[in-house]
Amino acid sequence: MKKITTILFFLVCGFTARATHIMGGDLTYRYISEDSFEFTLAFYIDCVNGNPGAIASDKFAIIGFFNASTKQFIDKVEIERGKPDRVSKLNYACVTPPPNACVDRYEYVFRKRVQIGNDGVIVAFQRCCRNHTITNLVDPGGTGITLLATIPPRQLVAINSNPVFKDSPPNFLCNDAPLIFDHSAIDENGDSLVYDLYLPFKGASSSVPRPSQPSNPDYAVVQYTSAYSLSNLMGGTEKLKIDRKTGQLTVLPNKVGQYVVGIRVSEYRNGIRIGETLRDYQFNVLECDIKISANFDLPEIKCSDSVVAITNTSRFGKTYDWTVSKQSTVYKQSTDEHPVLTFQDHGLFTIKLVARNDQCADSLEKDIEIGEVVQLTADFDIELDDSCDGGAIRIVNNSSATPDWYWNLGMGAGEQRNLVLNQYNVTTPGKYTITLRVSDTAKCALDQQHSVAFEILGRDTVYSDFDFTFPNACNPGELRLLKTDNLSEDWFWSIEGVQDSFFNETQVDLSDLYKGRLNVSLKHKKSEQPCTIIEPKHIDIEIDSLDLSEGKLILYNVFTPNDDGINDCFHLDMQNGACYTVSLVIYNLWGELLFKTENAIEDCWDGKQANGELYPTGTYYGVASVKHQETEESENISISITFIH
Repeated sequence: MKKITTILFFLVCGFTARATHIMGGDLTYRYISEDSFEFTLAFYIDCVNGNPGAIASDKFAIIGFFNASTKQFIDKVEIERGKPDRVSKLNYACVTPPPNACVDRYEYVFRKRVQIGNDGVIVAFQRCCRNHTITNLVDPGGTGITLLATIPPRQLVAINSNPVFKDSPPNFLCNDAPLIFDHSAIDENGDSLVYDLYLPFKGASSSVPRPSQPSNPDYAVVQYTSAYSLSNLMGGTEKLKIDRKTGQLTVLPNKVGQYVVGIRVSEYRNGIRIGETLRDYQFNVLECDIKISANFDLPEIKCSDSVVAITNTSRFGKTYDWTVSKQSTVYKQSTDEHPVLTFQDHGLFTIKLVARNDQCADSLEKDIEIGEVVQLTADFDIELDDSCDGGAIRIVNNSSATPDWYWNLGMGAGEQRNLVLNQYNVTTPGKYTITLRVSDTAKCALDQQHSVAFEILGRDTVYSDFDFTFPNACNPGELRLLKTDNLSEDWFWSIEGVQDSFFNETQVDLSDLYKGRLNVSLKHKKSEQPCTIIEPKHIDIEIDSLDLSEGKLILYNVFTPNDDGINDCFHLDMQNGACYTVSLVIYNLWGELLFKTENAIEDCWDGKQANGELYPTGTYYGVASVKHQETEESENISISITFIH
């Protein structure tokens, strides 16, 4: 019985750890002071179908910090969540909420000091697993989630808080009913915001659903089934899309299911993309008790079309009120089911439909533009302060006024719609191209495009270089300087106390230098290469004085030329003798010269006469003369030699 209990225990724990309850989330940060931030992890869970044990196990979240450049781990924190907030806002006017649509939003809020430096920091949270019934993912029950935010490096922006979405997404979507949701964000730094959809990230695994530390970046994206992709995240009669400028999210689903989508808001400052906020979320499309649903289709408008036939696609409606407004002023009205509208003016109009029946009323608004023939010109110039260091790139825009324009700054962010761009900063060396495309939303003119290319070279510092040697080991007052750099610009040597000019000489030989410290510099003229600075080289060289005491003559006074191989020839030895010349003469008692050599270190006296006979045993006299190579004077030393055989 005990064995069965153990098995059941592990089965329950395994189910709890892997239980599928994740609905999504996002991670934001707010700048407090230098290197101090407040972080908020918003985490959405399925409060009906999610396993209670798994939900309880998420009382604490482990959040990791990584170097954004090297992707190396820095630190982690474990944070307790607050109380749940039920997502219950009804995004439809005439719908009874389904009983199984329940989403809770939890927040993990904490403050932490983070050394951002010049690499930036990635903050990440990981958990597994998602609902196994998700429609658009491969193996959803084995797929986790990574929620992350990137704090930009100090060299890009000193102070920043990433955008915060104004509201939570709806807890359910009604099948065959249009959804229009304000998914915009607030940026406390006043940065320009651009919205788009992205592919969410995987995170953790079914085997380790709550890792003790998030894995290091980069993170893999979730795998969609063959019917879905970034351009078609959840299908529908009208596919999911978000307005890049306003953040308005729209979709008309046509299939019940659960769909994982990614919504991103990117922030730009002075034309440079500095950060983003990512929201990973699961949309639940359900069959709803819809009392009435207002919807209509607009035909494709060609330039200057004045007659527009509207197709009413509302459901369960009996009466319809149409209002056409221009700049908040009513332009036309109609009660026809499928009105045909005639426009005498040009511009942007808002068409609002209010559909009614005996139970409820629902409304929907869409914009339409009636254009006029225009001529478009894309033209701008740039002004660059310094092509070496970069800095402010000023934009002088001479283009035609148009409702739509798109800047592409060539940094991988793609086009940015209706970005007001007067200048932006570029400090990283490289080649850049700025492109402006102007467009007429009424399609009354072809798009026009203009590009300007420029290059930031970057400051480059090269260095003069030389080496030195003492070519004469016997004279420390001789010095050789040798240029070792490969710079071709003119150069000259500056040598302390030396009046001679050495211009463009690769090798300089100096002599008769005095003991002490000698300052030597090699300097090049201005570099021929743009943005290149040549730094001179300065060295203090220690010069020693000539030391005649280093050489020590070793004298012998006995030798035995008896052919025993020991002391058979008389010679002299000298320590440190490489710089010395030693000569030797030997006399007998009567002053007769018996032997003479100019190199007494190498040559020796064998004690033999001219006929090969040895001189008689006795005492002989010699004179050794020692002279340093760098002096004129020599020192004579008398020697008494005992000759035994």
